[in-house]
Amino acid sequence: MSYSYRDAEGKRVSDSVFVKDNKFTYTGKIEAPTHIIFWPNVERTIKRSGRGYYPAKSSQFAFLASPGDEIKFTGEVTDFINAYPTGTKANDELATINKVIFPMMNEAINMQLEINTLDEADPKRADLETSMAQINAEVVEKKKAFVSANSGSEAAAWYLSDMMIRSHVTQEEAISLFKSLDTNLAQYPFYDAVAQRVEGIESTKVGKIMPNFSTSASMDGEPFELNSLRGKYVLIDFWGTWCAPCIAEMPTVKAYKEKYADRLVVLGVNNGDTMEKVKRFVEPKGYDWQQILDKDGEQDLVLKLNVAGFPTKFILSPEGEILYRFVGETKMAFDVLDKILE
Repeated sequence: MSYSYRDAEGKRVSDSVFVKDNKFTYTGKIEAPTHIIFWPNVERTIKRSGRGYYPAKSSQFAFLASPGDEIKFTGEVTDFINAYPTGTKANDELATINKVIFPMMNEAINMQLEINTLDEADPKRADLETSMAQINAEVVEKKKAFVSANSGSEAAAWYLSDMMIRSHVTQEEAISLFKSLDTNLAQYPFYDAVAQRVEGIESTKVGKIMPNFSTSASMDGEPFELNSLRGKYVLIDFWGTWCAPCIAEMPTVKAYKEKYADRLVVLGVNNGDTMEKVKRFVEPKGYDWQQILDKDGEQDLVLKLNVAGFPTKFILSPEGEILYRFVGETKMAFDVLDKILE
């Protein structure tokens, strides 16, 4: 069984534990509160589709952990993890919402798997898509209601952070829900993550000057500073090799970099890959623009700039003003560049 969490410095920690007679015990050492996920790797819980699978939350043992906690799971493993944590106030609260939404999430993902097997013209497909969308929307509403009704809960802070990452709340909803949270939760990293994202919402609005940032996580290892690009229009592209829509757009990014070489500079911000992997991907394809890595802690640009979907693109003026922001695969970003630069 595999597990994963972020340590006190925000770095990802991953390992595995041995399961014997369908039971396992895990004792770990952490220095700060965190959210831990275990994947049972039981075939019936893996949502396979074609050659891949969906990393469904309802197929995970998930809990909140602080130093000294002793946590137990009770329930069963069917085609999802219908088992929930107990032993601390935070996990008792987490269990109340997960008991409600995990069965719903499992139902929705099973619908998606069935949809994937149907022809586009099959009338059953449209019915399933409608039902799945309704369930997913209801899950999001239940999460919002949970956060709103549990303003002093560590679990509520975690769920708000998770919803912001997944763009399940509007910026206005996120700000409102954050303001409702008890400030005593500031001791938890999930509250701090929400606070930074809310600050990112404000600082990356269209019309604002993009906050300057610097990093040494560049392709040549030399320090890089955003403000060094002043004087030209800038396209900032948040991407990862794991993101199919990101990869699909990169030939177009290359074409536009070449088309407007005298007026446009491109900055790639990679999330989830090592620089070695980035180089192996971009160099053979001639993607020769500046690349930096999104890192943990102070260099977590995804968090600080409230990037909540991939790809995300910012278009900046030569003075650093945010002119446009686009989330997801879209032709509009390139249409806008034509409008500005032609």
